[in-house]
Amino acid sequence: MMIHSALAYSGLAAALVLLAASQSRALAIVAVLAAALEVLIQLQILRLQVAHLPLDLLLGILLAAPALVAWFRSSGKAAISAGAIATFIGLIQIVVYALPRV
Repeated sequence: MMIHSALAYSGLAAALVLLAASQSRALAIVAVLAAALEVLIQLQILRLQVAHLPLDLLLGILLAAPALVAWFRSSGKAAISAGAIATFIGLIQIVVYALPRV
């Protein structure tokens, strides 16, 4: 299993836990959709190409931003943990995209 696949699966799991444990469902749904798209791309079930839009960066932002807001709004242990994990996974994806490729 490659590291990108592991990040995509754990991001989806964290977003699903966030959806189940959080009161702000709309934010969690955005995170779940972004994580599900990443998993489908990693499984090579879905192939998306957008001309002038870096899809890796967009999916990282769509995972990190709503999870960060839900993380700060949460009060339960499961929602806080899931929000933190989803946020950090999204941030890792953003940083990996921003780093120069060798």
